[in-house]
Amino acid sequence: MLTKSLTFVKEEIKEIVLILFFSLLTAISSKIKIEIGVVPITFQTFAVFLSGIILGGKRGALSQLTYLILGLLGLPLFSRGGGIYYIFSPTFGYIIGFIFASYISGFIKEYKLNLLLSLLVLIFANITIYIFGLLYLINFIPKEKLLMIGLYPFIIGDLYKIFLLLLLKTTLPQVHLE
Repeated sequence: MLTKSLTFVKEEIKEIVLILFFSLLTAISSKIKIEIGVVPITFQTFAVFLSGIILGGKRGALSQLTYLILGLLGLPLFSRGGGIYYIFSPTFGYIIGFIFASYISGFIKEYKLNLLLSLLVLIFANITIYIFGLLYLINFIPKEKLLMIGLYPFIIGDLYKIFLLLLLKTTLPQVHLE
C-alpha cells in the first residue's frame, strides 16, 4: 500500500515538474524575439507546440495555462513583462490561444499521428493562435491594418518552427513520459 502511494506521489511530482518546465520554456521563448511593432516575433509557438507534443493535450494546455497565470500574477514571463495589466496588452489574445494550440498539438502524441497528419495538426494549432490573437488585437488597431500587423509577419517564421518540430519528430526517438 505504501509503495503504491509513493509511486503515485512520485508520478504527480514528475507531472508537476514537467508542466512547470514547459511553462518556463514558453517564458524563455518569449524573450527570443524581434520587436517589429505592436506584436513582436517570438519563438513561443515552438515551445507551445512542443508542450502538447511531449506532454499530450491536457498537460500541454495546463502548462500554457500555468504560464498565463504566473505571468498575470506578476512574473515577467511574457515577451514584454507580466502582471495583471497584461490583459490590456494587444498581444494577450495570442497568449490565450497558446492554451488551445498546445491542447490541439497534443493530438500528435495521443493519436501517434504520422508526419502528414502532424503537419496538419500543427497548422491548425497555429491558426488557432492567430484567431485568438487577431480577435483580441482588433480592439487595439484599425481593422484595415489587422492582418498586416497581426498575421502576415508571422506566417513564414511559424512555418519554419512547425517544420523544425516535424524534423525533430522524425529524427529523435519517441519521448515516453508515462
